[in-house]
Amino acid sequence: MLIIEIKGIGGTSKNSDCSQINTIKHRRAEQRGSFDVSALYLVNHQRYLPPKNRRNPPFNEQQINDAANEKRGLLTTYDLFKLNSNIEAGFVKKEDARAALLQHGLVTFTPSDADYLGLPQEIHHNGTVAILKIEDIYLYQGAKIIVCNDGVYSEIEILEIKIDGQTVEIAENGEIGIKFNRSISRKSELWIAKK
Repeated sequence: MLIIEIKGIGGTSKNSDCSQINTIKHRRAEQRGSFDVSALYLVNHQRYLPPKNRRNPPFNEQQINDAANEKRGLLTTYDLFKLNSNIEAGFVKKEDARAALLQHGLVTFTPSDADYLGLPQEIHHNGTVAILKIEDIYLYQGAKIIVCNDGVYSEIEILEIKIDGQTVEIAENGEIGIKFNRSISRKSELWIAKK
């Protein structure tokens, strides 16, 4: 059972706002005679601002740690909105999204069936070339890479891979240069779909 408290506020959440769902969670667990009850605090924060201008995530480190320790989740309506687009685009499967809603601490959604490549170490040529360090991940020319920018996923293609200045067709380990078919930013999270 997942219990969700949804709140719309003008600012950001206080500690008491984030933890209020615990009372209901424990009450339901007592009623059921079982501790299989999960709790999620879902907030539409700074609701008078456009979502991109809001503080995201609106939770401080202590609130996130407390939520993880107390086995409850924290999520924003904006992240839920972005999740819907990522599901429709095929980046996140519905069953993975449902499972993520049971996370403790800050709830995050990642691409389904994908390996995390990390953030670019460097960006060159207006964002079309990135330096990455990979370990035991198979990359090849023509591979589709999933890019995450602020929780929104898109897809780019590897046009060229270089190791020590030499063009190669595949790479699995080490520091590599990758040329993409479009620009990414230094803050772009990169993923590759599992085969």
